[in-house]
Amino acid sequence: MNTLIILLDGAADDKIPEFGDRTPLASFEKPFMDMVASNGLMGWTEGRQYTHLYLLEFLTGKRLETPRGLVEAVGLGVPVEPRQVAYRFSPAYVYDSKVDWAYRVTPDLTESLQDSMVQHLDMLGDLNPRLYFYEDGRGVMTVDTEDVVPFPMPPAPVDDVSFPMHHFGEYIHRVASETEGLTVIPWGGGSLARLNGQKAVPEAKNMVMISKSPSALGVGGLLNIRRDVVDNMWSGFQEAFRLLRSGDVFMHVEETDDISHRRAPDQKVSMLKEVDDILMENLDRLLGHRVAFIVDHGTSSISGQHLRMKVPFAVSEVVEPSEPTVRFCENDYRHVPLGELLKVLLSYSSPSDSI
Repeated sequence: MNTLIILLDGAADDKIPEFGDRTPLASFEKPFMDMVASNGLMGWTEGRQYTHLYLLEFLTGKRLETPRGLVEAVGLGVPVEPRQVAYRFSPAYVYDSKVDWAYRVTPDLTESLQDSMVQHLDMLGDLNPRLYFYEDGRGVMTVDTEDVVPFPMPPAPVDDVSFPMHHFGEYIHRVASETEGLTVIPWGGGSLARLNGQKAVPEAKNMVMISKSPSALGVGGLLNIRRDVVDNMWSGFQEAFRLLRSGDVFMHVEETDDISHRRAPDQKVSMLKEVDDILMENLDRLLGHRVAFIVDHGTSSISGQHLRMKVPFAVSEVVEPSEPTVRFCENDYRHVPLGELLKVLLSYSSPSDSI
């Protein structure tokens, strides 16, 4: 029995007043997800602050702290030399008293931001910087140094701009002066000197990881897991259905987290419903296979911030639809430690384990 594991990035949430004090996951019927939760095993595990930290523990069984910049460099295929540091950079507005992370950057402003970043790279000349963009002004920067600057990390709010910017300060402010206050903050810096060799658990050896995110793809690269890069969730699911015929598949849905950062609970529900609709429309391709849902962390549709919280999972063999009796959402049912969760999902078979 092959298994499709679907990561709903940031799908756990706060209780939303306009949803009757229910979370987005709990607020509506999801025939496919609820069927999996009803027919199989549902429970909770530990969420992690970022997707890559969750996936590293999920796939290795160990809690690791590999820096985000290094993970995304691997995900983008960026070369990182032993005496270099790789940073993830994110768009942000830098004001006199705070920093606001920017999650809605128009294409025109993104182009202006990138042009300014490239034009003023000579301000970091001694570091020999290299930029690798991927979308919405985000990307990876490598610099020739072994010193890592501990910048603040999104999406946590930054209410004090007195944090040390070191050799990046003048560059950050120059870009901001030319792009309506928008600039980038490098963060999550890491070097190969801090990377310890880790391996995925044997159960993940023949799995294919599908994602458009450098964070998830970077974890796959570090652990030598086969990766399949897609442009979006819709093409990713079609690839997942095809690959499921021959082996286990990991499908990463990043869109749910992106919408949460924009503080749009209605859109989050619409996205989750769209995921469920895709699965129901392809039910015949999933019958006889095992499907699991996991969530890496909460992302608040009220504040846009990541939440430290229990996160749900569910797994079941896919059978002909029946009326669901359990709704897939945040819960206090069976606890499975994150480091053991992959083995539980890939070995689940007995309906007697259900709640």
